[in-house]
Amino acid sequence: MRELHPNSARDLLGAMGRPRGSSLYFRHVMACLDHSPQSRRVLAEAAAIAEVMGAELTVLRVMETGTQAMRRPVDPVDWNLGRREEEAELGRLVGEICTLPDIHTEVMSGATADCICRKAHETGVDLTVLGVGGRDRWTEWGLGSTVRQVAEHAAGSVLIVPETPANDVTRQKSGERVLVPLDSSTWAEAVLPIALRVAQSRSAELVLLHAVPDISLTGNSPPDAHDEALRADLRHRNERVAQAYLDRIRALLPADALRTRVRLLSGEDPRRALARAVNEEAASLVVLSARGQGAHPDLPIGSTAEYLISAATVPVLLVRRPEAGSRPSAQAAPWRSRMVRAPV
Repeated sequence: MRELHPNSARDLLGAMGRPRGSSLYFRHVMACLDHSPQSRRVLAEAAAIAEVMGAELTVLRVMETGTQAMRRPVDPVDWNLGRREEEAELGRLVGEICTLPDIHTEVMSGATADCICRKAHETGVDLTVLGVGGRDRWTEWGLGSTVRQVAEHAAGSVLIVPETPANDVTRQKSGERVLVPLDSSTWAEAVLPIALRVAQSRSAELVLLHAVPDISLTGNSPPDAHDEALRADLRHRNERVAQAYLDRIRALLPADALRTRVRLLSGEDPRRALARAVNEEAASLVVLSARGQGAHPDLPIGSTAEYLISAATVPVLLVRRPEAGSRPSAQAAPWRSRMVRAPV
């Protein structure tokens, strides 16, 4: 495991005092609402983060058109009537849930994921919030198709809000916890200013997690006593270094501003260990980087992040660093979509 990066440590310390609206925080949040009851929670989560970050809030609804509908002309009268009904409903939801001023609402028509990604790209959205549930909850690929496409291709970061079980009161009774998986990479550490600000706004405990990969030995024959002793020594060494890393990161956080705790995980696949910890901690939010130590420029989401957003039962905030070139800007090349053009 690598030591704490001096540059990231200084950045973290400096970030704690930066004002809302700086490049480290979200400046434009977009809530994507469908017709499910879950939309209220999606809007509430988006509004809460926008308020904390001092960000602009846009509320989007997509009038989905299927494959067959795309081949047929769109009736202008029907489309306008439907759009007005959707706009009125969005206005009611915003009035009931949000207290922020100057909230922009918009209705688009086309393929849902394409519309969301295009809107985020064109307007400089740096946080897209959407729910996963109902028919889009799980597919043979793990995530629902819309959520997967948005998570992989939308500009900026993504907050995925799962369905809330009706009888799930554990998190309400135990208090809020914001979990942050770290792997000693600068990618993972870059989410700390955001996680800290959200945790402070919710009076939540901030829990730093690190999963130590299990030690594997190669060979065709079963390991002997010497091999097992070597594996144990390596495991203990890695756990010792990982614990020291977590303790150093924790020491950088303002202890007087919030409750913090570290937790070291070992003995199993890191992805499964992290998913299990999310449930055991009764987390209210998980904040993690889209990439970690194994970052590959050609992959929009790392394997650990993909596993957690596929398995999580709590909201997961997937953060992309804007300075890393991992997201397009509003001035970048136009988004290529399969949208249906609305009648004019």
